[in-house]
Amino acid sequence: MKKSITKIIIATLIAATMTSSVFAAKEKKPKAKKILVAVGNAYKPYCYIDEKGKLAGYEYEVLSAIDELLPQYEFEYEPTQFTSLFSGLSQKKYDAIAQQIEYNPDRYERYEFTKETYTTFITYITVLKETQGINSLEDLSGKTAYISNGDNSLWYLEDFNKKHPGKEIKIETGNLSTDERMAGLKSHRWDFTVSTKRDVESRNKEYGDILKITGKPVQTSSTYFLFQKGNTELRDAFDGAIRELKKSGKLREISIAVIGGDYTESE
Repeated sequence: MKKSITKIIIATLIAATMTSSVFAAKEKKPKAKKILVAVGNAYKPYCYIDEKGKLAGYEYEVLSAIDELLPQYEFEYEPTQFTSLFSGLSQKKYDAIAQQIEYNPDRYERYEFTKETYTTFITYITVLKETQGINSLEDLSGKTAYISNGDNSLWYLEDFNKKHPGKEIKIETGNLSTDERMAGLKSHRWDFTVSTKRDVESRNKEYGDILKITGKPVQTSSTYFLFQKGNTELRDAFDGAIRELKKSGKLREISIAVIGGDYTESE
């Protein structure tokens, strides 16, 4: 009799343990996949390091909102120089990169682009206010532009030069700070650069009302998040999240709060 009771007790305990294990397995959430997102570190107000040494700006806020909508992923961030974004992605160091990145055919061959855009990026010839007689790229033959390394405007200007032999624009590139770029324009080291209206407005507030845009847009484009070529799963997840942020109005709210206006669909 005692042996029978003991067997029943043991069997009950085993059954309870198995039930508990099954319940725990059902309740356990799948572990989120960590992805490393590289973001530019010196383009205020889009992506920069704040006074506390933390990543800040529009890109970071949009990425944080996307992260909240994608529980299957856990975002980790690495702020870096703009040119390092592309080399890091090519070397598969990063899963995604961000810094107001525009489309061009060379980039499209190398990387996966989101299909959804999240900011407009319409650029113009930018000169000192006293500059006269410049209304198009054709007016800049023999003049010198400063363009940051990796900037999409470099691709457009080089393409212009290829199509206009004998009327080429001189191009100087580098990784200069905003202070250095502004000093170069003011000293007439360079004749022009290429900027968005909102960047010109920002520079004029910071450095005095000295710049203006002129002529028609050099390029009318938008910005995208980029991924390793072939990583359509992550791209599609980002696209779904961006669509949701647009539908809910959250993307617009972030743009107004951080950049100062709704630049998600217009300039």
